Amino acid sequence: MDAPTPLLSVAETRDGVWSVNERGPSRVAVAYFPSKLGALRHAVRVAHAKRRCRVAVVERDGTVRLARDYEQKSDNVEA
Repeated sequence: MDAPTPLLSVAETRDGVWSVNERGPSRVAVAYFPSKLGALRHAVRVAHAKRRCRVAVVERDGTVRLARDYEQKSDNVEA
């Protein structure tokens, strides 16, 4: 059975700082950035480093404004 897809949520805090929250089956991490662009760059960079991941931009009220799934292709190619 496959493990649940890790989630990276990008959200603005009350004081205007952007946070990237990483939640997965074995990991929880938070990173803070002064700009939305910096937070999104970090989230996409982390998503590309994982086999499977979902990045979601979350509004202050908790609604998901935008979400995208990232999945890396397998290196096993049959000849």
